[in-house]
Amino acid sequence: MDDAASVTTYQSRLGQIPADYYWRPDVLAAEIAHVFKPSWLCVGFAEDLANDRDFVTAQIGPHSIVVQNFGGELRAFRNVCSHRFSKIQCAKSGNRVLQCPYHGWTYDEGGRPIGVPLNKQSFGLNEADKSALALQSYALETVGHFVFVRMTNDGPDLRTFLGSFYDDLQHISEVCPDRFESESYDWAANWKLGMDNAAEGYHVPLVHADSFGLILSIDLQISTDADHSRYVGKLKERSLKWWANVGKSIKLQPSTVYPEYGNFLIFPNIVVTFSAGSFLTFQTFDPIGPEALRINSTSWLARNNGRAARGLVIDSLKTFSAQVRNEDAAICAVAQAGTREAGIRAPLLGELEGRIAHFQKAYARYMDGVTP
Repeated sequence: MDDAASVTTYQSRLGQIPADYYWRPDVLAAEIAHVFKPSWLCVGFAEDLANDRDFVTAQIGPHSIVVQNFGGELRAFRNVCSHRFSKIQCAKSGNRVLQCPYHGWTYDEGGRPIGVPLNKQSFGLNEADKSALALQSYALETVGHFVFVRMTNDGPDLRTFLGSFYDDLQHISEVCPDRFESESYDWAANWKLGMDNAAEGYHVPLVHADSFGLILSIDLQISTDADHSRYVGKLKERSLKWWANVGKSIKLQPSTVYPEYGNFLIFPNIVVTFSAGSFLTFQTFDPIGPEALRINSTSWLARNNGRAARGLVIDSLKTFSAQVRNEDAAICAVAQAGTREAGIRAPLLGELEGRIAHFQKAYARYMDGVTP
């Protein structure tokens, strides 16, 4: 290959996101406005919103979101009181009325402040005033376990946005009803770097040599649907034997759609892994700063007989997941530090990093015309 052809090949492999986009505060602000606000974001789970007054909260950059159950109807709002801007629901989830903890303003299912202490003496607000002070509302839809919110008024419905992944989320919800872990972890890395890492198996043989690399073949088959992607792969023999024994001991009822390994990237910030048709991990990679992300992670098991051996299985899965997660956190921090040294060049992406290329092209479309 001559030098000109080599340059052409090299340039054709470059990604869409320059290195400085992984740490600049102005870029993150533009991403919140142009990537996150128009997208459907998973902010919680239907199981946590089953009862009247149940709520969940989520933090996307500077935006706090609350989803509240009002007598069986779910509503989503900006989680900021209209009075003096206190957060209303302060816990990640719970059960209480939608009432500001600072001065007691209480809101109804339309986001209107129906309870204003000492209103007559202090404010004199009439019904029109209260309507004008209603909380900012957001679009809300659910599929299976998953509760999604979109912060912009206009856009596709959830099924259209997710495409074939809508049915995937419905399927894995039906197969894996047994939630056994919900945790949050902060990483010293930009949210996009976390997504890039989750999108490829190229790093597995080295970074996860004593964990994931022992159970997963990196011969992964990639497919895409709109801005989202999946890969499916084969588990190694030792993993298949382990799951066969688990299946016998606790009578697992696994999926036949994804019998070995599946990994979904749902744009912009969802990572789903599904192993042996029985072990589901669902994660959101939420930006909390230009060089910091928060992973909200939940783990679920397929239907089983719930006997004592279930606890041993879950302990093993938790230990394994923590090892993989810690390995990824460490290498992503190393990569994050490198982005400050790399100037403005985009990364070089090989065949095994095709899902990164797909993710970055979707990102570039959302950011098209934006000059942070």
